Amino acid sequence: MESAAKRDADDRVCDVSGCDRVSERSLSRKQVSQSSLQLKSGDVRQVRLCKEHYKEFKKETKTARKLDTIY
Repeated sequence: MESAAKRDADDRVCDVSGCDRVSERSLSRKQVSQSSLQLKSGDVRQVRLCKEHYKEFKKETKTARKLDTIY
């Protein structure tokens, strides 16, 4: 049971390279690839972002997300 707890703790770290903060949000890799965030290596479908990197992602993709809602 202890190994499952360690896995959960490791999964909660932000996936941006050089960041060790606790993740707040989870997004698809395809969405995050539209921004300039440099991700850690790994072939995962979901990318976890901390609060600061999620805010940066939202700022960078604001116009693209607005256009997606229109069309």
